[in-house]
Amino acid sequence: MNDDDLKQLFDTLDDKPREDARQRAVAAALRSFDETQAEKNPADTQGFAQPRRPTPDTPSIGRRIMNVFTAESPFQRWLYSGMASAAVLVVGVLIAMQMPQFSGFDGADELERPRAAAREASPIPEVVQVEASRGEERKSTAVKLTVPPPTQQVEMQVRKLAPSVQANADFSANVPGAPQLEEIVASESRQQMVADDTTSPYYQDQGRDRFETTDANPIKRVSEAPVSTFSIDVDTAAYSFVRRQLNQGVLPQKAAVRVEEMVNYFPYAYPLPADRGTPFNTDIAVIDAPWKAGNKLVRIGIQGYELSGPQPRANLVFLLDVSGSMNSPDKLPLVKQSMSLLLSRLQPEDTVSIVVYAGAAGTVLEPTPVKEKRKILAALGQLQAGGSTAGGAGIQLAYQLAEANFIEDGVNRILLATDGDFNVGIQNSEELRGFVERKRESGVFLSVLGFGEGNYHDTLMQALAQNGNGVAAYIDTLGEAQKVLVDEATSSLFPIAKDVKIQVEFNPATVSEYRLLGYETRILAEEDFNNDAVDAGDIGAGHSVTALYEITPAGSNSGAFSESRYQRGADEATDTKAGEYGFLKLRYKLPEQDKSQLISQPITIADTTDATALRETRFAAAVAGFAELLRGGKYSGDWDYNKALELAQDNRGDDPYGYRSELVQLIRKAEIAAGM
Repeated sequence: MNDDDLKQLFDTLDDKPREDARQRAVAAALRSFDETQAEKNPADTQGFAQPRRPTPDTPSIGRRIMNVFTAESPFQRWLYSGMASAAVLVVGVLIAMQMPQFSGFDGADELERPRAAAREASPIPEVVQVEASRGEERKSTAVKLTVPPPTQQVEMQVRKLAPSVQANADFSANVPGAPQLEEIVASESRQQMVADDTTSPYYQDQGRDRFETTDANPIKRVSEAPVSTFSIDVDTAAYSFVRRQLNQGVLPQKAAVRVEEMVNYFPYAYPLPADRGTPFNTDIAVIDAPWKAGNKLVRIGIQGYELSGPQPRANLVFLLDVSGSMNSPDKLPLVKQSMSLLLSRLQPEDTVSIVVYAGAAGTVLEPTPVKEKRKILAALGQLQAGGSTAGGAGIQLAYQLAEANFIEDGVNRILLATDGDFNVGIQNSEELRGFVERKRESGVFLSVLGFGEGNYHDTLMQALAQNGNGVAAYIDTLGEAQKVLVDEATSSLFPIAKDVKIQVEFNPATVSEYRLLGYETRILAEEDFNNDAVDAGDIGAGHSVTALYEITPAGSNSGAFSESRYQRGADEATDTKAGEYGFLKLRYKLPEQDKSQLISQPITIADTTDATALRETRFAAAVAGFAELLRGGKYSGDWDYNKALELAQDNRGDDPYGYRSELVQLIRKAEIAAGM
């Protein structure tokens, strides 16, 4: 038989399967499957019982599975398939929920170990060599997992700007804890790995604002202590901090309210000095005390002369805190904006340097003329926050840089911008004060700009500014930066007198009691007034300074003390200046001199106050009274926020920048906050 015969035979056969044959074949297949499964599983596994007692009619598991695929009804097949799909979906979801979430830290740790080892053997270039040998897949993983710490990003980016944007070996070699930027990078990368994505993107530390608690100046008897001596203060930080708190709907802590800084936040229309031979003029006014009938308020005003003609050259060092606590929109970003604003008030030949500190300190920008403004702005723009706070090392490095570029007959000043959280480096407050005090003898002064809240260290910042012959300001908004660094730039940067002290001797024949409002941290001993070695506050060009005394005239029943039976006769016997409440004396030194000069003026009883002086005095009284209410109102009697509001509103006078109108709104907010 050949192939053709076979083909013909197959053609004669019916190739359509019969139904009975198909069913027999399926039944045979099922029996064979059951027998095979029975051989593989001769007994039930221990601990797993059948859901019901098996009988001859109970189908095996295998038969049930096969029946799913041989169901005669299309609906049954669809139903079984849907149930199976749903089961698979549920199992998949349960498995996914049980899988641990990938955090990236483990991988980062594995990647960081060889990098740290490479850094120990060789600085930053070794990191590149290690990465290059790992292959494309490994490098891709490293890019995703190993994010450089913020400070490391800053330093690496700033080094790309220009050759001058480098670590300064000459100025950091002798400063303990102040390595070059390459060392900062290695140090910071070992301290931080990647940002935790479960935390807030900004640093938030509430409730750690630190202020020195001081009691208000007490009422004193003139018969026992007729002389009052203090150093002037031109700081304004307290007002800005109080404003921020009230704008948030809360009352500030009492220690944050310093009366003199609240009062001196505002400019006053005091008469200017006749010529530059005398750097400032004194002005005195006496009004009725608004919060206590029978008492008087003595206002002492000092107005410095305005700079005319070319201003002195400036050598400025921006000492900027870029630690992790500065990672907040109202901190480092505002610092960079503020420093950028200041550049607009400097002359092209002035120089600016930038020193940053985090885990360590380094020079980001060496002395650069302001005419290269774009270069300075580029260096500022690269800064980011990260790391701990080596403030002590930063101050040391900043002074070295300022001294190395010292300008004779110019302004040499460090501007420290920070939230005040010094937690490594020189931590001891007394040690920092002593260092800054010694350095001011070199002619380099230090001013402090505070930023942010929740971690604000006011006490240390005030001490640094006072001992560094500088000012302390608190910048909470870009508008405040405009006021401090643009509108009042000459006052903040260019001193016209230093070591300014005030002494008032009250006449016991006309005054029985007195109280100095504010200046609690600036009180001096009586003998310090004539001692030129004792440091005191400075006055900048165009600055105005205000001091207020509340006095009780002799014979008034408004005093705090009971009348003395025996002292009264002694007072009357010494009545030689019945027309004077007291005598004002003021000492100061010119910036380039070490010997003080004296100004004196009687405080007369006769009312010679003109309308302008009366208005300015009443507004100052409104500010001081408001501050005393915020401190608890120990001496305010029944005077309240409504009366402070009325007094401020009626005496706003000329208010070109809206500062006095803002005070009116703050008093309203304080009244609401006090009632909450």
